[in-house]
Amino acid sequence: MLTSRGAADSSSRALAGSLQKLIQHSLSRRFPPVVARSGDSVGLTISTLRDVERGGAAVVLLCVDLTEQVLAEAINSHTNHIITFFPTPSRPLHVLSSDEIASRIVLRCASSFIGVHSISSACANAQGGMLDWVATSLASGSVTPILPHPEVEGAGEGRMLEAERALPLSNLVLNLKDLLLVKHVRLALGVSVEESNLAKAQECCFVKSIAIHTGDASVLARTSANVFITSEMAHADVLAANAQGVVVILTGQTTMERAYLRSLQQELHTEFARSDWNVKVRCSEVDNSPLAVV
Repeated sequence: MLTSRGAADSSSRALAGSLQKLIQHSLSRRFPPVVARSGDSVGLTISTLRDVERGGAAVVLLCVDLTEQVLAEAINSHTNHIITFFPTPSRPLHVLSSDEIASRIVLRCASSFIGVHSISSACANAQGGMLDWVATSLASGSVTPILPHPEVEGAGEGRMLEAERALPLSNLVLNLKDLLLVKHVRLALGVSVEESNLAKAQECCFVKSIAIHTGDASVLARTSANVFITSEMAHADVLAANAQGVVVILTGQTTMERAYLRSLQQELHTEFARSDWNVKVRCSEVDNSPLAVV
């Protein structure tokens, strides 16, 4: 079996000739491309035309979506490399044209000497990646992949958290909101409860098995969990889960990803501090969900 977080067999100084290679090495070690969903573009998606010289200062920007607003922020802050959760470009480009947004972003990255790296589903599925971070932060217990990867130990789709002891649903919801830094999540209890009694109902509902995923509801349905936590779920899938006695918590698209990047920022800052560059790692200030609760 391969391991997704094996000890690095070469130090950052062995890669001192190229900051781009240093970043590629770090990300591929943390999030092996082999654990990504089939067809998902991970790794280096836009190569920089001019790398940072050894010993120089560099800026690495983290974001979920590389929009034109994020790119403008990157250019203004003299960013050298962007690490984005979702691939940019997200599909092959047959023509580079300023009339199309994905092409404009690629062209501006190239002209501004900015490299782009995608972590995408490799980050979600890797051992120690985003889903493990969510699961281990919610409660003490054992965490295993729902669909284990056939080659990489500890990796796979989704996570099953078996808590050491049952906890009130209200505690789980509070822990989740604190972790993701959000005021609201959507909750489907599966029973009709008046809004005035909703808090009491959560306190009286104890849960122990928690399934976590950000995508396909069919992965969650393979478990015997008390609770499903995911970003979004079709209405019919919510009803089907509730009919089986499963509570559903929806965080909203990209919420888990944006929260996780703040944790990754600290990890990369510590790692790159030992490199041959003066690297500043920061999260984008303008990368926000396009949807707001009003």
